[in-house]
Amino acid sequence: MIISKETIKKILSSSCIEDVIGDFVELKKSGFNYRGLSPFSNEKTPSLIVSPTKKIWKDFSSGKGGNIITFLMEHEHFTYEESLRFLAKKYEIEMDHIDNNNHKEEEEYKKLYLIQDYAKRFFIYQLHSTKEGQKNGLNYFIQKRGFDINIIQEFELGYAPISWKILTINALKQGFQKRDIKRSGLTVFRKSHHFFDCFRQRVMFPIHNLSGRVIGFGGRNIDSISSTTTKYINSSESKIFQKSKILYGLFQAKKNILKENFCYLVEGYTDVISLHQSGIKNVVSSSGISLTVAQILLIKKFTKNIVLFYDGDRSGIKASLRGINMMLEQEMNLRILFISNGEDPDLISKKYSFSQFRDFVAKNSYNFVSFKQKIYEKIHKDDPIKKSFLVKNILNSISKISNVLQKELYLQEASKVLNIRQKVLISELKKIKKKNTQKPSTVHLKDDSRFFFKKNTLLLIEEELIQLILNHGNQIIKKKEHNTTILEEILHIFKCWNLRFSLKKNQDIFDQICLQKKKTDLSQFLDKKNKKFYSLSKWDRKGIQVSYQKDRINQYISDILLRYKSLYISKLIQKEIILYQKDMIKNQDKKAFLKKIMHLTDIKNELHKKLHRYV
Repeated sequence: MIISKETIKKILSSSCIEDVIGDFVELKKSGFNYRGLSPFSNEKTPSLIVSPTKKIWKDFSSGKGGNIITFLMEHEHFTYEESLRFLAKKYEIEMDHIDNNNHKEEEEYKKLYLIQDYAKRFFIYQLHSTKEGQKNGLNYFIQKRGFDINIIQEFELGYAPISWKILTINALKQGFQKRDIKRSGLTVFRKSHHFFDCFRQRVMFPIHNLSGRVIGFGGRNIDSISSTTTKYINSSESKIFQKSKILYGLFQAKKNILKENFCYLVEGYTDVISLHQSGIKNVVSSSGISLTVAQILLIKKFTKNIVLFYDGDRSGIKASLRGINMMLEQEMNLRILFISNGEDPDLISKKYSFSQFRDFVAKNSYNFVSFKQKIYEKIHKDDPIKKSFLVKNILNSISKISNVLQKELYLQEASKVLNIRQKVLISELKKIKKKNTQKPSTVHLKDDSRFFFKKNTLLLIEEELIQLILNHGNQIIKKKEHNTTILEEILHIFKCWNLRFSLKKNQDIFDQICLQKKKTDLSQFLDKKNKKFYSLSKWDRKGIQVSYQKDRINQYISDILLRYKSLYISKLIQKEIILYQKDMIKNQDKKAFLKKIMHLTDIKNELHKKLHRYV
């Protein structure tokens, strides 16, 4: 949805940069400017400068800087549009849009958010201001869980009463429509006059999105007598709430994740809150569902370092094992806590002080090789048959690692831990790789194994470039020197940088376009069974933000070509390292090899700076 230029201008002119940045960083007046500690690095001397007159900021410790929008995009990891919406909400500016066809959809989203916010306030009132809520809900949180009143308020915890209809009846009295209440997932309507609340006699955990708006709820049953009632239930899926794409506690944890540069991942709501109360605030939860790739990518927005902290019982260990390969495929740096006595994060957070907890984590967290070995020792003792399966299981995980150097280091670690020669492991790894590549693509892949064969980002950007050329190749873009078309700009960059598409099908299409220099029929290059080969809809699932808008086409083309060049250089670096690892470079050429790697790395760093990334 496109926000009108008039609205954007109004938002930016109304926004006070020192006020907005001051919400995230403690600023002190310094002449005409403001100073503060960098939110992007740990420092003792303030290096962040905010200029109210110029409406810009600069962080000298990280090199980052820009306007109020770039701060929100860098610090809060918002998209451009999310940043504008955040500012509009803060300064109470009504949003209008060019695309009137989507106005109804926008209104629907707004109603869903309003209903969730009303429900949150309703549940909080029930918890603190009714006898039933105080006796059942507040007593459960304070006496049974050990939560203090501050943490209860911070996470906006509440209580859903035993009544079948009280929430819905009150919502209708407030003017909310049945249709909207039904879509919110808070009420079930059987017929027009028969309905009931989804959450009853449960303590309530509001689930926030990244900007702090409530999008759904988790409810825990507190009726200990009933064994048939489900312990936890979540809001049903809606346009603003998809369980597989959210993490409980991320809104409260994101600043600390960025500061600590790693994230604890736990299973439940109460684990998050207990750890927060004990001072461990860089923690999120998968909300009781199996971990998904979308959730991993959400963490990756803030850090690549994860400590998996699931329960120490059998189900917790199984959940840890399920998540390992998924995280390795998403290039996460992973440590797993091994808790042999079956305890959980909630108990451990109460057992140790802050410093003791840090020591506990340091002593009991392992890489995936050692973790799997410890599970084997605990369950199977010293069974050689079972050990052969363990070896293959570990090698299968290693095969998911794309970084050549990391793969080599993990092979060394596996050789040491398993007491097996590295040559034998390499031989088995080759067999696994060959077996995986020989699997036909038509085989139905269950669970999350379909993500093991994901396309890399380079191929996705190639597809987007082809899509841009075919759909908008003749569109004029303005340059400082002269005007050009999208096709001519891409041709120019490819020629100057001597670039070629890595996928033959993409290069064939590109060569054909170069010959004709006009719009080409895509269908002749596509498999009829795979008509959606070039599809923008797949980008969000891969964690890549696409924001194609005609009024920002110059910046969009520039960014996508910068990203492609960066990935292309990374691929060249990787190729050189592989050749080096395979001893294909002679001793006398090693100096030239190092010089080449340094040169390519310098180019990559320059490209990253232009993309506002820093390495």
